[in-house]
Amino acid sequence: MAATPAHRLLRLSATALVAAGLWFGLAVTASAEDPSAAPGASASASASASASAVGSVVASPGASPSAEPLVSAPPVPSPIAHPPAGDTNGCFDCHSAVNDKQAEISAAWETSVHAAADVGCADCHGGDPRSDQITVGMSTEAGFLGSPDRTQTVGVCGSCHANVEVMRPYNLPTDQYVKYWSSVHGQRLAIANDTRVAVCTDCHGSHDVRKTSDPNAKVFPLNVPELCAGCHADAKRMEPYGIPTDQFEIYSGSVHGKALLEEQDVRAPSCASCHGSHDAKPPRATEVVEVCGKCHTATQELYEQSRHAQLEQAAPKCWTCHGTHDVSPPGSRLFFHPETPDYECSTCHDLANRTLRLEIDRFANEADRRCDTCHHPDSQIYAQVQGIADALGGAEGAYAAAGLRIEDAARLGMITADAEVGLAQARTSLIQAQAAVHTTKLKLVSDLSTDARIKADEAQAMAIAKVDESTFRRQAMIVVLALIALSVVFLVVIKRQLDRELEGR
Repeated sequence: MAATPAHRLLRLSATALVAAGLWFGLAVTASAEDPSAAPGASASASASASASAVGSVVASPGASPSAEPLVSAPPVPSPIAHPPAGDTNGCFDCHSAVNDKQAEISAAWETSVHAAADVGCADCHGGDPRSDQITVGMSTEAGFLGSPDRTQTVGVCGSCHANVEVMRPYNLPTDQYVKYWSSVHGQRLAIANDTRVAVCTDCHGSHDVRKTSDPNAKVFPLNVPELCAGCHADAKRMEPYGIPTDQFEIYSGSVHGKALLEEQDVRAPSCASCHGSHDAKPPRATEVVEVCGKCHTATQELYEQSRHAQLEQAAPKCWTCHGTHDVSPPGSRLFFHPETPDYECSTCHDLANRTLRLEIDRFANEADRRCDTCHHPDSQIYAQVQGIADALGGAEGAYAAAGLRIEDAARLGMITADAEVGLAQARTSLIQAQAAVHTTKLKLVSDLSTDARIKADEAQAMAIAKVDESTFRRQAMIVVLALIALSVVFLVVIKRQLDRELEGR
């Protein structure tokens, strides 16, 4: 039955209503984003709705970085199918012979992970690699794109890396494209058309792409800090954004930086461990504990038991005591300043409404990351901190003393295996006590510290017994040697007397 004009009008109206509803839903979702988050998480939500909708995100020139994020991404030209096996790769054959620069590019591709996976020139640049005629191989009819600009580059990479079917043989994730557009880099590129931000090729290379497990790859864990510093330590590049450029220098001196860069421990966190890689952005205050907890799982669980974690506002986070890029080794110095700091009401409270507040600037310097930065000596909490510090100090002192005694016994040649086992048990309890500080519970820290001190004292007693045994053995040896010496003298005297008697006969 043919549709009447009224029916067609009704269908068009319904379609328009559905489209409007979807648009309104996307707008509401985007406006509901946390203003402290990197703008444009809705772009990633839209992009994830269809992995096939990959390509360049086009933004109006000069758009404000805080503008509403784009919710669609027009696709890039589909890559041409691979030429049949055995066919000539005209792109490589020609460009490797054009000049030195093109030969270098060709050689870089030839040793790349893409070449190993049979991803050729046309997969990124378009065109027909089966022809040795430039007018055919580089024709627009064959989809020749040429050198993609920085915005197009993200779409070109995404045309494969966001395709589940293409990535399945390599077991690679397909969410990098969506994550990139949700990152600080991607949002500035999409919204402000800021082509100075990092795109795929800045981190992975273009023709010389390598596996992340390749030590020569820019994104190999040991190389990541220097890779990020390539932009973030460049004062001229960072000037428009007001971003400091000393993070790499500070990180290099931190416990994380020393473990990664000096000790080459790839388990240590790099920039990407905390900020993300494709979805790079500064962690929000509400996310810091979860970010640190990715590695420090047990410590996160202890922190969540603390009074700090229960505070809705002005809650101390990991960075309050340990810092951010300049994370330093923990220790008893974190309890108190050498001299009591000066306090004002504004130190802890908002003078307008008297509520607690916590300003990150107060903890920018390592020397200010102390419990008494917030808790003054006349407070009950200060007394609790003092109790925690004393309990830990006693356990640490007992552990150190036991270790010295065991070393003394070992130097004397005594077998100290039993004392060393006891010391190891004490160390376990001490580590548990030190970690329990994150709960801010005096009784728990005190109980664990007492257990550590008792075990350390027992180990020290064993070591002292070993030292005493060694002393006794030395004294007994002296007595034995003295008796032997007297016996020798006695025998010599007798021999001489006998000799004289024999001579007198």
